[in-house]
Amino acid sequence: MYCKWSVRYVEYCGAIAMALLCAGIIRLGMLGKLHLYIHPRYTIFTLVMAGVGLIVSLVSMMAGCRLRQTIKPAVYTGIRPTTMRVATALLLVMACAGFLFVQPATLSSRTAVSRGIDRNPTLTDVSVSQALFDTADYSQLGIKDWSSLLAHYDANFIVGKTASITGFVADNGNANIFFASRFFVTCCVVDAQPIGVPVYAPDWRHRYAPNSWLEITGEFIENPDADSLHKIVLKPSRIQSVTPPREPYVY
Repeated sequence: MYCKWSVRYVEYCGAIAMALLCAGIIRLGMLGKLHLYIHPRYTIFTLVMAGVGLIVSLVSMMAGCRLRQTIKPAVYTGIRPTTMRVATALLLVMACAGFLFVQPATLSSRTAVSRGIDRNPTLTDVSVSQALFDTADYSQLGIKDWSSLLAHYDANFIVGKTASITGFVADNGNANIFFASRFFVTCCVVDAQPIGVPVYAPDWRHRYAPNSWLEITGEFIENPDADSLHKIVLKPSRIQSVTPPREPYVY
């Protein structure tokens, strides 16, 4: 005998989970933290769809309550195929509830390292880098621009130029070099790609902690560390601790 009440209960839990998830998204929007998860250009669309999803889930729950009142619980014996469904639904509800109350946070330096911060990812094509090459004022370039130039141009062009960048510390395993890093986001944090500039600071671990945000000014030099694969590094003349920016990602 099939237990109709259990099936309706699972569907009811699914509606609760959707409501919690949509409420969590709306909460992030009200806190101004939705940009920690998606590109800002998708904010309005995401909030509108979350509002629609919340309304649909609430209507579904009300309809489910009325339907449950008309169905008497049936006794089910033997192996219960709906047990796993109920357990899965409850886990989904708890996960969505956790998302609703979790403290929003940016991606960490560990994520940057695991996604290949030390491989100098190419985020722009040669034509864009050529526009950076032709600029008259390199002091205005940010961490994304320098990361692109490091990927496309050799030491003859980079060495001797000064830069001022802001990023968080990422440990790539070298005691003399860390990466000033940020994440480049095209859609959401799932596709976020770490970018960064290698900074030459011997024994840096005694002074700077991973994930701490720094504002670094210095000059690009040929890498004096023979154990590093990077040909060019930024030798800082000034390093200052700063608070995380309101927009931690670059686009």
